[in-house]
Amino acid sequence: MDDRRIEKLTQPVRFELADRRGLDGEVFLRLYESHHTGRQMVGELLNESEGFIPVKTPGGFLLLNASLIVTAAVSSKAEKDDLMTLGKQYKVRIKMTSEKEIQGDIFVNRPDESSRIKDYFNQHDRFFPVFQPASIVYVNRQFILSVEE
Repeated sequence: MDDRRIEKLTQPVRFELADRRGLDGEVFLRLYESHHTGRQMVGELLNESEGFIPVKTPGGFLLLNASLIVTAAVSSKAEKDDLMTLGKQYKVRIKMTSEKEIQGDIFVNRPDESSRIKDYFNQHDRFFPVFQPASIVYVNRQFILSVEE
């Protein structure tokens, strides 16, 4: 056995890429995180500083350029955690540069003086979670055209 190998979990993800293609694959998540209990979440993986994310697809392995991922959708059952839904809830409609529209809920867990939608989307994260009934869609800020409440 290779002692340098770190055990990982896989999580199915549906990606939309900058060239408007869809891609189904599995990402690799750490079993433990240093700043919370439990496994790494897809949103945490997407917001890491690494530029390329390894993905297992039916055709084999590939590296996706994270900055060119428009959205990444995962099952709510697999990803949703109660801590993700703390704060003030807003229903939003996000218009993407691809002319796609994403509707869902966001949760702004910030001090009262900065708990507006504007404050939420002006954070430094690269991807923001949008909660839909069956999935969480992580939206890349670079491809957001506008946000409506």
